Amino acid sequence: MKGILILILAAAVGYISYEYGYPVLTNYLKFEKKQKEVVVAPAPEPVVKKEVAVVEPPKPEPVMEPKPEPKPEPKPEPKPEPKPVVDPNAFVSPPIPSIEERTQNWAVLPPTTFPRQVTMKRDLALSMKIGANSATSQIKAGSIMFAVAQEGTNILVSPTQTSPMRGAVTLDDTDLKETLTAGYENWKVLYIASLRKAHEFKLAAAERAKNAPPAAAKAGPGNDKPVKDKDGTYPLLVASMKSGQVTEIKADAIKEWSEPVFEDGLWKVNVKYETMTMFGKFDTEAQAQIKNGVVDKWIYTGSGEVVP
Repeated sequence: MKGILILILAAAVGYISYEYGYPVLTNYLKFEKKQKEVVVAPAPEPVVKKEVAVVEPPKPEPVMEPKPEPKPEPKPEPKPEPKPVVDPNAFVSPPIPSIEERTQNWAVLPPTTFPRQVTMKRDLALSMKIGANSATSQIKAGSIMFAVAQEGTNILVSPTQTSPMRGAVTLDDTDLKETLTAGYENWKVLYIASLRKAHEFKLAAAERAKNAPPAAAKAGPGNDKPVKDKDGTYPLLVASMKSGQVTEIKADAIKEWSEPVFEDGLWKVNVKYETMTMFGKFDTEAQAQIKNGVVDKWIYTGSGEVVP
């Protein structure tokens, strides 16, 4: 312990001698006391914060999901159109061919076409024949001639219906096509109208017959119902045709015989038959009116006109 104190005391003496005695001595001996260099640390440079530009990565473009296409709405199944109610008693017009079909495109004209007056459409130097002799005649457009026959694709024309002079011209040299076409179209209208009237007449007659009292009681003596033969014909009507009372209707051309109907004091029998017109054969309907066992007359059921 004592040694330690001595050391502390020696250190203190030495420090005091250095601090206070040493400057006097150095001043006397012209020694400079080196001052302690104080090293001043340079001021730290200001820290410049470098601004780091933060570049945001490009945002990915939003992926547009394709819009789902709207599903087509299922179309409702079309309701079946109601079928038109067909009247079983309605009149149905029969198909009628065109005049071109009837004449095989004008190659075959019906015999009833001739003789017929025609007008020439153009000037022609027409060679007219009389037997073995021939002569040329100048025909002007607008002249009146008579078509008297057909020869191949041509027609034969003559100055009069009975003249022996004849010359061949084409159909287009005359107005025969136009004349026949106009006549055919008019005939179709009248023909369908007659069929319609005949149909209506038949329905009305059937209705009256249904509501009428028994025919036998109404007919009276001497006005007996016509008798039908085994083959479906009526001998009374056949005899009327054969006697010439009616010339247009032939028994072998009749396709259908109706049942007798007693009306207005007469027995009436309708017949459907095939007749020849200038445009070919067509079905026509007529009626035999019978009184007291005799055919009084024949009429067309459509128009009511008397059948020749």
